[in-house]
Parts: sequence; structure tokens; C-alpha cells
Amino acid sequence: MKSLIRILLVFSLLLLAACKLEDPVIVAVGNSKLHQSEIYTYAPDWNSWSDRERVLFLQRWIEEEIVYQQAVKNGALEDSTLIRMLERTKRKLVADYFMQTFLDTMMVSDVEKIDFYHKNKHLYLNGKTTVSGAIISFADWKSAVQYYKEFKNTKFESIPPNHRLMKRMREFDAVDETPDPCLIPSIHKAIVGRITPMKVCNGAAKIAVVTNRLDSADARPLDEVIEDVSMQAWLEHQNVVLQRLKDEWKTGIPIITKTNIFSEKD
Repeated sequence: MKSLIRILLVFSLLLLAACKLEDPVIVAVGNSKLHQSEIYTYAPDWNSWSDRERVLFLQRWIEEEIVYQQAVKNGALEDSTLIRMLERTKRKLVADYFMQTFLDTMMVSDVEKIDFYHKNKHLYLNGKTTVSGAIISFADWKSAVQYYKEFKNTKFESIPPNHRLMKRMREFDAVDETPDPCLIPSIHKAIVGRITPMKVCNGAAKIAVVTNRLDSADARPLDEVIEDVSMQAWLEHQNVVLQRLKDEWKTGIPIITKTNIFSEKD
């Protein structure tokens, strides 16, 4: 604990002394220096960290730097195995960084998103049958009859508007069981968009209307799955563009491969 406090005090003094510098040195181990700008590269959340978190980070950096300097002193950078590992790592980092510059500029249009959705509706199946609509109650049988006569031929694509004949209306949205067994015995057989004949259910005159039904094999609406569609469309766009770029680059570079590197099988 005392060593931690000492490091914190030293760290605080370094920060105070470094305020006058444009890019102050926060820690120095031998000839190796860690500048403030480098800290933000290694630790982007530095400003939100507590003093303890900052000290622990600097402790780890100091310990790693000590080990690194000791390894260099003992000739680690001249080891042939390590040299090959570093070269492979360097190749991958350079290639990944270069390709990322293309990915960062890629945009997916709304047309591509819609096209992906229609081509891949099997990815967004509803999974179960659901219905939406409303149950309308009336003050008396006469009001229900009048309402039915007036709207029996109307095609409802959304919840019916309030009407003088209604007493109350109870909406239901995306339910997978019948909201009223008396008026809608089966959600699978309910006629979408048409009001049901009036019935007396639980002592009240009622009419029901199913405005929308999604069967288990139906795709969910695009607006419900737009986030996933956008991501998947972007990944597809990315793969297509990157493959095209790689194919274009191949045409400008001679590629020779020996065909006898594989063992012959019986």
C-alpha cells in the first residue's frame, strides 16, 4: 500500500511539473518515455478513471517496460523465431489496418437494406401466430346493430376511430391467444379487416375487428427488425466490396503456385 501511495505522489508531481509542456512525459523508465498523448492512445477512458486506476495502469506499463528492456538487453530481438513471429504479426496488422480504411467509408443504402430483407425473410419469421385489433362494446343491442349495418362492408386496416355508438373500445396488439373467445374463437380463422357480427358476451353487446394477423411462417415487419437488417446488409455489402477489391488487386500481381506440394492420396 505504501508503494502505491509513493507512486501516486510521484505521478501527481510529474503531472504538475508536466503541465508546462506541450506533450509532457508522464513516466520514464531508463531512456524510454511515456508521453501524455500516448496514454490517451493506450487508455481512451483515462479522464474518467480514478487515481487508483491510473496508478495501476502506470504500474503495469512500468513493469512491462522493465521486462521489455531486459529482453532486448539479452538479445531477444535477434532471436530468429521471434523475428518470424514479429514479421507475421506485422503483415497481419498492416493488412487489417489497410482493409479497415475501406470499411470505415462503406455506407449501405436504404435500397440495399430493403433488398436484403426481402431476400432473407426466412431470418425474421414471426415464430408464432399473432393478431392485433380491438373489441368494441356498446350500451345496448340497438347501438351494436346500427354500428354493424354502417360498417359491415368497411375494410379496416387500422383500429376503428371513435364513434358515437360506441361505449368503449379495448385494443389488443400482437397477442398470440384470442383476446375474446366469445367473439374470436380462433385467431387462425378470424377474418382480417372486417368487423364480426354483434354478440352478447359477458352480458354486453360487442363487436370485434382483427386489423392485422402475422402467421408463424410470416416475416416480421421491416420496421421491427431494421437494426438487424441494417447490420446484416452492411456485412453483406462489406464482403462483396472487399472480395471485389481483392480480385482487382490479384489481376495486377503475378501469382505462381507449385502444384506438387500436396501428398498424393491412394
